[in-house]
Amino acid sequence: MFSDILGQEKAVNYLKKLVCQNRVPGALLFCGPDGVGKRKTALEFAKALNCEDIFARQNGEACGACASCQAIEKGTHPDVTLVDFVYQARLNLKNNTDEEELEKEVAKQQHLSVDTVREVTAKSQQKAVRPGWKVLIVDQAQTMQREAANALLKFIEEPPAKTVWILITNKRAAMLSTILSRCQPLLFAPLADAQVAQLLQTCAPDVTDAQRAARYGGGSVSGALRAAEALEFLEEGNFGTVTGPAQVTAGLSRTAATARKEAQAILDVLVAALHEKWSVCAEPERAALQETLHKFEDYKRSIGRNVSPALVLETALMSLDGLNLRI
Repeated sequence: MFSDILGQEKAVNYLKKLVCQNRVPGALLFCGPDGVGKRKTALEFAKALNCEDIFARQNGEACGACASCQAIEKGTHPDVTLVDFVYQARLNLKNNTDEEELEKEVAKQQHLSVDTVREVTAKSQQKAVRPGWKVLIVDQAQTMQREAANALLKFIEEPPAKTVWILITNKRAAMLSTILSRCQPLLFAPLADAQVAQLLQTCAPDVTDAQRAARYGGGSVSGALRAAEALEFLEEGNFGTVTGPAQVTAGLSRTAATARKEAQAILDVLVAALHEKWSVCAEPERAALQETLHKFEDYKRSIGRNVSPALVLETALMSLDGLNLRI
């Protein structure tokens, strides 16, 4: 239910008002950092619009228990479509149900293609199966290729009655201005550390120190999960010791793409720790920390340019020598 979404009261209250009025813009743009509840909010909004409990809808809510709410929760509602890389991978595999093949196909996805967009726009024109609203949610909308975005334009400008498009993005500036001009924007803010920690305790109970992960998560649940993994790498690699740089990098995955993500997450945690120290230290020490922070931005860019992540990470860790950095 909407009450389960933490830290997004302004966005939630606006959506509840739309449900109560039963008047919804043809296209909404949910924009904000990853891991702050955009996708969950979109699905809860779809539930509220289609809930069979009239009293819940009058309050802008979903009951969560009716057949419609349960179908949306399970991803089986015929009038609610969630378009993401998993959806696209299933299309590419012709709905092959082999989980291993699906996982491999999902890993290949980088952009939402024009074929995927055309498939879902065709679905948007079909008659609704149930009473209520047809809801089409496009996650990672900024990854649409130009041809795909152009194929979507006329459908979000004039959707059929009781049809709403919800585009979700973490990079509003990367989207076509023609798409942005046709959507009602709804901003999602970073979460407070306490809210991230609370959500981690619910969705990721295996994270041993939710508060510390949240501290380095940048106001995001997904960021905190990456931080938790990075902190584990640093601890297991004896960060802060003479042998730490070599031990931490030795723990990276042997798969280049995975190692790059792991190294990037570790660098993000170290940058956050450097900022933390910079904010409380005296002026003479700030200059050295400022120089190190500039170096770390270069290290992060190097990983993005396909330089060996192990080499970059080891160099970055060695550059911390003498700073007595705590995490």
